[in-house]
Amino acid sequence: MDKTQELLTLINQRINKVCDLIKAQNADAMIIFNQANYRYLTNFTGEEAQLILTSSGERILLSDSRFAGQIKAQAPGELTVIMKHGNDYDEITKALQKLNLKRVLVEGEFVSAAEYQKLVALNSNLEFEMCEELVERVRNVKDELEIAALRKAIDISMESFKQILPMIKPGVKERAIAAKLDYLFKVNGGDGPDFDTIVASGVRSAWAHGVASDKKLEEGDMIVIDFGSFYNGYAADITRTVALGKVDAEMHKIYDIVHEAQRRGIAAAVVGNTGADVDLAARDYIKEQGYGQYFGHGIGHGIGLEIHELCQPALPFRSQKLVNNMVHTVEPGIYLPDKGGVRIEDDVLIHDQTPETLSTLPKDELLSL
Repeated sequence: MDKTQELLTLINQRINKVCDLIKAQNADAMIIFNQANYRYLTNFTGEEAQLILTSSGERILLSDSRFAGQIKAQAPGELTVIMKHGNDYDEITKALQKLNLKRVLVEGEFVSAAEYQKLVALNSNLEFEMCEELVERVRNVKDELEIAALRKAIDISMESFKQILPMIKPGVKERAIAAKLDYLFKVNGGDGPDFDTIVASGVRSAWAHGVASDKKLEEGDMIVIDFGSFYNGYAADITRTVALGKVDAEMHKIYDIVHEAQRRGIAAAVVGNTGADVDLAARDYIKEQGYGQYFGHGIGHGIGLEIHELCQPALPFRSQKLVNNMVHTVEPGIYLPDKGGVRIEDDVLIHDQTPETLSTLPKDELLSL
């Protein structure tokens, strides 16, 4: 089977699963606005499109002339393409009226109330209903093509991290390290950073989302580096905490606690458990060690075509039962205000009772540079 046919086979499987969900909602079609979702169902990567998917699997992609060649090159299989010349909602209405539809689902997270009202007003003969996280329910379980892309994104991210370690010296700005990482992602074959790279040193390492600043590294700093590259649209997400020279004894202690908490969390990432089970396995250990109040965020989230999956209100990681081929992060942390923090994060593939840690950078001992 050639690569195009392999891709089309997987896309058709994805379409069939989403169509089953549309039918389960007693609907005839769904209008998809989320770029990650229409990419998942067409392989078209452009940023300006909407997809109408009928319950029978018919796909109508609305875009514009800027993307005509790209759609032709990227999107395999039977696909009706409409080049828009007017307002998005007028064009969507024209497409809907050509189909034999009664009830249509709309991705509620990606249209405003005003846009939804306009769509309803333009299509008085149709019944509309907002839906949440429908395509995402299928996307949460990765197929072999997606897992391969995630492995590559993770490999690129890890190699780039190794290459910036010689930069970690007193006087170097956090921003310079982040910029070099972002550059290396592309040099090493990735598509660039999938979020604002975090480099937080010294007291800033206690800022869970301490995006790189002009602060200069100092001897004795703990440095939290949270990074990830896209590859073919798929996102890696890894965190390592390193030390610059000799660090405070308590900071070394909390590193060991976070490491053990993460080990326990990963061990709980097995089929049949929920995200809450993973969270508690790590959180309870941190509490036992007396630092529970300093771990304030969740244990993790899904990754895939978006850097944060399985974390939306409709599909929170905590309540999801884990199944094979889900990929999610496990990222406990301890953050001591005005002193410093530690986070260790890896990407984990659910595989029966033996979770596979896809990101394999060393972490057993605090790396001192």
